[in-house]
Amino acid sequence: MRLVLRVTFVLMSLGVVGWGQGLEERAHGILKKNCFGCHGANLKSSNLDLRTREAAIAGGERGESIVPNYPDRSRLYALATHQLSPAMPPGKKLADDELETLRLWIRAGASWPAEQAALSTAKKDEDAENKAALRAMEERPVTVEERAFWSFKKPVRPAVPGNGAAGQNPVDAFLEAKWSQLKLKASPAADPRTLVRRVYLDMWGLPPTPEQVAEFVNDQRPGAWSQLVERLLASPHYGERAARHWLDLVRYADSGGFEYDSDRHSAWRYRDYVVNAFNSDKPYDRFIREQLAGDELAPSSSEAQTATGFLRHGPDHNVKNEMTRMDELDDIISVTSLTFQGLTLGCARCHNHKFDPIPQKDYYQIQAVFFSTKPQEFPLAGAVEIAAHKAETERIDGLVKPLRKQKTAIEKPARDLILADKLAKLPPYMGEAWRTPADKRTEAQRLNARQIERAIEAVDEKQVRAKMTEAERAALDKVTAETRSLEAQRPKPIEAAMAMTEEGAQALPSYFLHRGNPSGKGSAMAPGVFTVANWTKFEAPPPPADAKTSHRRLAFANWMASPENPLTARVMVNRIWQHHFGEGIVPTPNNFGRKGEAPTHPELLDWLATEFVAKGWSVKEMHRLMLNSRAYRMASDDTEANRAIDSTNRYLWRMPRQRLDIETIRDGILAAAGTLDRTVGGPAVLPYIDPVLFQGSSRRTWNGKPDDDPTTWRRSLYVFNKRTIRYPLFESFDQPDMMSSCARRNSSITAPQALLLMNNAVVRLQAKQFAERLRREVGNDAVKQVDRAFELALARAPHDAEKRQSVEFVRRDDNSLIDFCQGLFNLNEFAFMP
Repeated sequence: MRLVLRVTFVLMSLGVVGWGQGLEERAHGILKKNCFGCHGANLKSSNLDLRTREAAIAGGERGESIVPNYPDRSRLYALATHQLSPAMPPGKKLADDELETLRLWIRAGASWPAEQAALSTAKKDEDAENKAALRAMEERPVTVEERAFWSFKKPVRPAVPGNGAAGQNPVDAFLEAKWSQLKLKASPAADPRTLVRRVYLDMWGLPPTPEQVAEFVNDQRPGAWSQLVERLLASPHYGERAARHWLDLVRYADSGGFEYDSDRHSAWRYRDYVVNAFNSDKPYDRFIREQLAGDELAPSSSEAQTATGFLRHGPDHNVKNEMTRMDELDDIISVTSLTFQGLTLGCARCHNHKFDPIPQKDYYQIQAVFFSTKPQEFPLAGAVEIAAHKAETERIDGLVKPLRKQKTAIEKPARDLILADKLAKLPPYMGEAWRTPADKRTEAQRLNARQIERAIEAVDEKQVRAKMTEAERAALDKVTAETRSLEAQRPKPIEAAMAMTEEGAQALPSYFLHRGNPSGKGSAMAPGVFTVANWTKFEAPPPPADAKTSHRRLAFANWMASPENPLTARVMVNRIWQHHFGEGIVPTPNNFGRKGEAPTHPELLDWLATEFVAKGWSVKEMHRLMLNSRAYRMASDDTEANRAIDSTNRYLWRMPRQRLDIETIRDGILAAAGTLDRTVGGPAVLPYIDPVLFQGSSRRTWNGKPDDDPTTWRRSLYVFNKRTIRYPLFESFDQPDMMSSCARRNSSITAPQALLLMNNAVVRLQAKQFAERLRREVGNDAVKQVDRAFELALARAPHDAEKRQSVEFVRRDDNSLIDFCQGLFNLNEFAFMP
């Protein structure tokens, strides 16, 4: 079979054989030749009609026959490949190339040839008119005026105001020009202790140690600040912090969501890929290409393959059918457009976009880019290791197979007795249905027989053993023990990464769907991009001769990562700006369309976008530029004169006040307590969650470890993200739902947040650890304990009144030091960016 398929794929790649538009005709020919005799006009078997798409999907008495897009879930394909009984067609097996045609046809949506419809001449004419009208509806031209919207025009590098005065950061030059225009006055610089705590929390998501604070405060050299920035960028903790923002954006989770919410035990490899990408300052254009098409860009690279996990992190649908396949593709399309382009393409699934010049056809041309994708578990091992693993697995399988046959033979007499007992208790009409030959049963009898089959299948081993003789039980025990012994020798699965690939070099056909309905297929779609943002005609080149995928995704990624794309660089520098200043220059980071907010500093945005590209798409260069600005180092104090002009600080005349995200708060608690495990990367950890919060959920589990288990004291980035079992502390502090892209978290201040920090068992435990740390480091002197606690938690010494009151409190009793430590965790100062 492999040789036949290999030859077939070669012929397809050369264009000698194709599956594109002829796939439906070939598949229909196979069905007509081999299936219509029993499943056509005469409906001789199973009440299954394969002449029309609707009837085939509906299926017969055994349920749906075809699940479009899912060959492995389609009963027709399972019967044709003899994976299920009775094997079809009766008495023979289809040729390998015919089976492959059926598989690809189902993967592509199982469309029927249009000419197969049994229509009268008048009906055909009417249908042709309707099709022409529908084709006309597919076209929605984008006008010159629509292309003139600011975000759809390529950024043009503006001159820096003041001609870039010597030594002035360009960021400050643009901001100061706006302040001058509006008569705003910049806030003064923040004090050194505030600055060092701010930048550590911002860049690492961790508070500085007292030693790190002292090192910066005491460094009077002119370049002390820029050198601190460089140290922060060089640390692996920078990548962890940057990854947290990105993972929100791409809806990363460690489970599939919905009812079963199955765990994804290898999802963390994508998380680590992101951490490493930021730490190595991977050029952003390469970062894009790897996530969209890493398997096409570098097929042998485990890193590039792991990157395609971006396309796998959407929620799993428990029911697999044609509509849920469209939903899966919609998730990929929507998150891709939001993440990299800041556009709400998902709105065009069912109709032309209501607000932006995005035709519905754009949606389906972009769907054509991803239509052929299929998930894969990419092995993280060499060819030799894979071959050895396969050989050992096959050896075990070969030894286990005869034992399973023995088990079946040993159980048969007991199962026959159980069947006889069940038949004896059945109503006469059901017994008659069972005794009637399968090909002579009425429809009612077929349903009755199926009920009996299900009852037999539901018999468990305990019932079987009860019907056995002692000798049979002994024989079964021996076979079972031998089987278990062999299974224990089975090699552990090779480690793999969640990745995405395609069916083959020839893309599967996909179609315009009128009103987004899979039953309303329109014209076949070629791959495309956003028409309004594409100023030259987009054409995806054919794949290389040796390609195993269509290379459509790589062509799409190359367009998206091009300097000619007007959105990509703008969107990313806006995200970086938001991470430092709390709000983007465009305050709606996932919507650069007409319903999004206009940029507050359009010239600055375009200057940053062009600088980003000029600096080789270096994310770290953008951090350096922003962090070294005067604007970043301003105090966050208000001035009445400025508030009268710009009450919301829209034009950034002071450093914005921001509540820290919950990951930074929790990591800060662990850091102050001295318990934080700073190991970078690896599988996620599961802290304790009260089972009351998730018991009764179908198939959902949370095998959390006790609060006092140090293995759970890792950074919050590494806490298992389960979509339906939320870590309560995280959920209360506005963690995203992880079902869709989150470009900017909510930042609420609620009573439950305060109550959790005051009453949460983990917080209390870490307060005890904090108190023990203080005793270890400074002894039992309350004054020294208070001083050290303030340095560790807030990066400063206590003020006189704070010190006096704190010392009095700590001296009350043995538990007061613990209460004092927990009180520090509850301060606004602890939970807000300075």
